[in-house]
Amino acid sequence: MKINLVTLLFIFSLLILSRSAHGQNFNLYNNVNDFLKVASENQIEIREWRVVYGSIMENVEQADLNKMVTTLIRDESFSWSEEGNEIHHKTITGVKGNDQEGVQITISLIKKGELFDVNQSYQIKGKKWVSLNKGKAFNIPAQFKKGNPYITVAGKKVGQDINQLESNILDSLSASYVEGLKEKNFISISGLSNKFDDNIQTKTGEVFNVQIGLRKSENKEIQITMGTPIITTEY
Repeated sequence: MKINLVTLLFIFSLLILSRSAHGQNFNLYNNVNDFLKVASENQIEIREWRVVYGSIMENVEQADLNKMVTTLIRDESFSWSEEGNEIHHKTITGVKGNDQEGVQITISLIKKGELFDVNQSYQIKGKKWVSLNKGKAFNIPAQFKKGNPYITVAGKKVGQDINQLESNILDSLSASYVEGLKEKNFISISGLSNKFDDNIQTKTGEVFNVQIGLRKSENKEIQITMGTPIITTEY
């Protein structure tokens, strides 16, 4: 059987795309577990980890919006709900899973004349280590992968000096200090680690790809939030 050049190129392209997608998912799986390993090394009790893909589309036509929404809500593995209306502001939410682990899709619509601004996000959450099998959850629908993912891990620890814990976390992440704010019972810093690829530039031209937030309460419990390239939740 003869295979012409066009067919060979087509097969080769599919292989490259498949390997690229697998590599991206595998890196994400590794990055989440990198933070969970840091938590384990520092005896931090994990409250939750999240992976968030978010994107904003401006001036979307009604027909394109309808097609986007119809394609999403066709997935019956999610429970879908709506708030508001398309005249002013509307939010469509899909949830799959439970309190321990799951996926949430959120699409927020703001009407501008005859067009729409669309803010959409795809969130994966969990509380435990991610097995390679569960890493398949990182097969994000293409329409959400317009930007890079944000990883956030939250936990707590009792009875350690807050400054020492900050130093230990930086060491576990193989990260160097870039900038930050330090108070008696609150620390918020940015660092640079070779474990993660995406970087963000500061106003002074330095780059960072890790953020750490520590807040100590009166009962000596420290709330810990770590993320790359930035923390996307309040801390």
